[in-house]
Amino acid sequence: MKLSVENIAKINAYVGSLFIFLLIFKEISPAYSFIFIALYALSAYKDFKKPLNINRTFINITGILFVILMVLRINPDNIVQPSVETLLVLLGLKLLEEKAFRDYMQIYLLIILLFAGYTILSTSMIFLLYLLILIFFINASVILLTYYQQNKEIELDISVIKRILIKTAIIPLLSIPFMIFLFFTLPRSNYPVLNFLQGQGKATTGFSQDVKLGDVSNIQEDDSVVMRVSGENIGEIYLRGLTWNYFDGKQWMSKDLFSAVKARRLFGKKYEYTVYLEPHSDIYLFTVEYPYAISQISGYFITPRMDKTYVVDKSVFNKIKYSGISFINDRYYEELKSTDEYLQLPKLNESIIKLAKDLNGNDEEETAKNIEKFLKSYTYSLQNLSVSQDPIYNFLFVKKQGNCEYFASSMVILLRLNGIPARLVGGYKTATYNQTANYYIVKQKDAHVWAEAYINKHWIRFDPTPAARNAIIEREKKLNKLKLWLDTINYYYTTFIVNYDFSKQVELFNKVKKSFSNIKDFKKIEFEFNKNYLIFTIILLLVGYLTFLFIKYLKQPYEKRLLNILNKRLKKYGYERKENEGLEEFISRIENTELRQKLLTFARELESYVYKDKKLSKADYERLKRMIEKL
Repeated sequence: MKLSVENIAKINAYVGSLFIFLLIFKEISPAYSFIFIALYALSAYKDFKKPLNINRTFINITGILFVILMVLRINPDNIVQPSVETLLVLLGLKLLEEKAFRDYMQIYLLIILLFAGYTILSTSMIFLLYLLILIFFINASVILLTYYQQNKEIELDISVIKRILIKTAIIPLLSIPFMIFLFFTLPRSNYPVLNFLQGQGKATTGFSQDVKLGDVSNIQEDDSVVMRVSGENIGEIYLRGLTWNYFDGKQWMSKDLFSAVKARRLFGKKYEYTVYLEPHSDIYLFTVEYPYAISQISGYFITPRMDKTYVVDKSVFNKIKYSGISFINDRYYEELKSTDEYLQLPKLNESIIKLAKDLNGNDEEETAKNIEKFLKSYTYSLQNLSVSQDPIYNFLFVKKQGNCEYFASSMVILLRLNGIPARLVGGYKTATYNQTANYYIVKQKDAHVWAEAYINKHWIRFDPTPAARNAIIEREKKLNKLKLWLDTINYYYTTFIVNYDFSKQVELFNKVKKSFSNIKDFKKIEFEFNKNYLIFTIILLLVGYLTFLFIKYLKQPYEKRLLNILNKRLKKYGYERKENEGLEEFISRIENTELRQKLLTFARELESYVYKDKKLSKADYERLKRMIEKL
């Protein structure tokens, strides 16, 4: 089997474009994915099925409009994603054009730029494998294009193509050591100057200032790793993230606290650990409960909150590391001036109020234990959660099943009804420990919510979620050896990347930057613009133009359609009709006698309509089209 160099170049361009799209489509918005898929499908139809005459000027104008849109969308916290999305659209538009040597080179350049964007959006170790694939792909593509530049009609046997690729693979093999050096340096720096490039992490913890009942269940089926905690194995640990103190009947909110802390004291087993946190696009840090102190993080300013949680001054979009000291216990001492914020209640069903009174004990701690024991008799489930107008009532008296949010929320409400200050705490709970590298693996599915009650000047943790949840997590923590081995590699990779010190390499850059300190900044131009209107306008123009092309194609005479189909089909076999060349004159150049004879039969059949001014019916068109397809 032989392929023309032109066909090889086309196939290669489409394969490379599809490869890069499959890498990044999870990191970009659905609208841009849809636009690229539409452009890709239309381009493939044009190049491999039926020729379409698409004006290059229109393609260029569309590209410029998307670039303008990108400029409008970019801000200091959102640079990479708009750039990547725009490059993807430009790649789709490039595929739509008639392609020469220069166009193929531009397609490969766009693929490389998109891959560079992928390395910033994704911090997975599998990046190395994709980089290897890309290097070999670009190497092979450039070599094949040298044949294209000489003579695109050259036909190469499959075995010849294989030999070319194998023999030239030595070039990227020699470059691998240098590639590995770049892999561990340039795209992975934690230096603040370069942090803006990493501003588009996609992971999320699922926690926020406002959480509706049922929200956390959305991430409790996610198997991705959110952090690794290096330290001694002490069994099950709670990782504290944030608290909620205000409930409106359907959702929890974090309202500003005004109660001053007069005194605070931690006690229990001292525990030292290091957290390697994945990008999670929020400001919360997670600490082993109960935290005493955590280290500073390069490029971030840490604020400790009254509720024993920590936040940073900007969203975490890159891998970060911090160390902590905690005291392992289920309580800590804290003397508050006021507890009003922790006794707030919405309007509740009388059945809930009665239940709270029924669970009242001899003292506050006994009451809390009664409530905890009562709730543990319910069923843990991530399915069929209560979404009624009164989810707590529905959970307690109708469904009697739910996930941790419903259990913890119900406990906080029942505590408050008994006059016991309480709050909701969100974070992670895990016992999954990697004995090989001595760290806890914390996954999204470990997300958990529990209750804290303020009793006798102590905040005490209560976890009313039934043991069934623990049984599910216990099964999950029994990782097979392959998963454990792969995660160990990921852990060492993460620790290397996060610990990598880039400061010395940018020392010269800082000196150069200081030399320009007296240069005045240009004033920023501020204006408001509804970006959605621009997106809609661009899509409308694109759809309008494609509709115009389709209508134009339908209005095209049958004779011209047939000639376009014939030229396209013969071009695949290396026979290209010259401009202004007559059909029979073109056919006479074809060396294959059998093919030439078939083409002459087709040409004379077509000419019997054209030269005699006979109208070509649709049935005649389909018949002649089948003659072409049989060639």
